[in-house]
Amino acid sequence: MSDLIRSQVDGHHALSVVPDLSETLPAPIREGIARRRLVATGHPCPCGAAPIRLNRTHRRRIAAQRRTGTTTPVVRLAVVHEDDCPAADDVLNALATRHGLTPTRWT
Repeated sequence: MSDLIRSQVDGHHALSVVPDLSETLPAPIREGIARRRLVATGHPCPCGAAPIRLNRTHRRRIAAQRRTGTTTPVVRLAVVHEDDCPAADDVLNALATRHGLTPTRWT
């Protein structure tokens, strides 16, 4: 399951999709997910990964989508965690495999 987290990114309303922080998950996986949720709410990760910021391409895409008025602007943003951070994709996938879970896309 996933949760939706409402926040602001550079003054724009944002909706982040993050995995549910289920108590049934092993502690190392919960730590990785908790760190992702922390960044999604605008706080830095302990590894140093910063909250998401929009770049010029993102802002132009949002402006173009607003001008057409056909859709709510949607931009996919990614946060880059340190290689050894439990929130990094490769680390979460390795933890999932180690605990007998199916690695997934940790959005």
